[in-house]
Amino acid sequence: MFGKTVSNYNDFPSSNAVRSIFLSIGINDTRNIHSSKYYHQPTTGISLSYSNFGNDSILGKAYGIMPFIMFRPWGNHQKAWSLKFGIGGSYFTKTFEDSEQNLAIGSNLTWSFQAFLYRELFTLNRMKFRLGAGYLHSSNGHTKLPNMGLNSAQVSLSCQLNSKPLTSQKRDVYLGTDADLNRRYFITIRTGLGIHEYGGKSKPIGGDKGNVYASALSGGILFKQHLKVRAGFTYRFYEHYYDQIKINEDSDYADSPNWNASNIYFHLGSEFLIGHFGLDIEGGLNLYKPYYKEYYKTYGGSSSELKYKLKKYFSSRMGLNFYFVNTNKLPKNNFFIGANINANFGQADFSELCFGYTHTFL
Repeated sequence: MFGKTVSNYNDFPSSNAVRSIFLSIGINDTRNIHSSKYYHQPTTGISLSYSNFGNDSILGKAYGIMPFIMFRPWGNHQKAWSLKFGIGGSYFTKTFEDSEQNLAIGSNLTWSFQAFLYRELFTLNRMKFRLGAGYLHSSNGHTKLPNMGLNSAQVSLSCQLNSKPLTSQKRDVYLGTDADLNRRYFITIRTGLGIHEYGGKSKPIGGDKGNVYASALSGGILFKQHLKVRAGFTYRFYEHYYDQIKINEDSDYADSPNWNASNIYFHLGSEFLIGHFGLDIEGGLNLYKPYYKEYYKTYGGSSSELKYKLKKYFSSRMGLNFYFVNTNKLPKNNFFIGANINANFGQADFSELCFGYTHTFL
């Protein structure tokens, strides 16, 4: 893969072309089940990556691991085109501690995201050649400042080597039941522990870490055994907000520090299920987050009233869940663990580990 880093702050360091290598190991799902048919025999797996960002002294290199899904959303109408999405982690060899020009990466360990569009060029026995273009992003989820994030646009030439000749692959037999429904209902309970560093995207440097405690209750519909759509409510408690309120005992928030350090929001979410994994995307409306006004006065970085309101009232969340029981088996009860990044209208707020339980009404 070759491309270019995208500048996202003043004095962004100059760099040459980005050069990346991805080695992916995956499984092409040809089973006659709903998720496989809906995604048109998707490929899921894990990618190992190496990236050189064209400026070793400041931006350094990155080594990553990323679960991914590749599928053809247009089905048989456009067989040659496919989409690939991935979310995982990376280790960066250079951070802000090595150069103050590197406001993009504040810690060695970061989140990594990938979105690519591929065009099949030709196939040769077991090999499939593709041309692709897409976008990669790395960020530590506000766990250590600065955290402006590193973005790059890249093009790729790839070869997929299959274990069997492409012309001889056969679909597996469907072992399910014709009584399977296209729609089911479920409820989910989730609790999480987040961590972040108090401040804006680039300062202050070296601040204390604080926890964010979260609990959520939601319910929704499971469509065609693989797509969850849900709605519910989430409660959060910010340690840093509480500490700031206790320091300023004369403030309007001091009468009820626990309640004013809290956040309640209504969320809408969707989750794409593939086997044991679920790609979870969520957006919500903050119904109560009083102390964010004081935080934004100091670290908002903009005097725009519109930006303030967007970040105060709109919250987002994206991550990856691992289910203990394979979701293709349609278990009535299932537990999961997950890792995700939470944001205020696109600006990272905190990183979170969560544990949850979901009950499906069969």
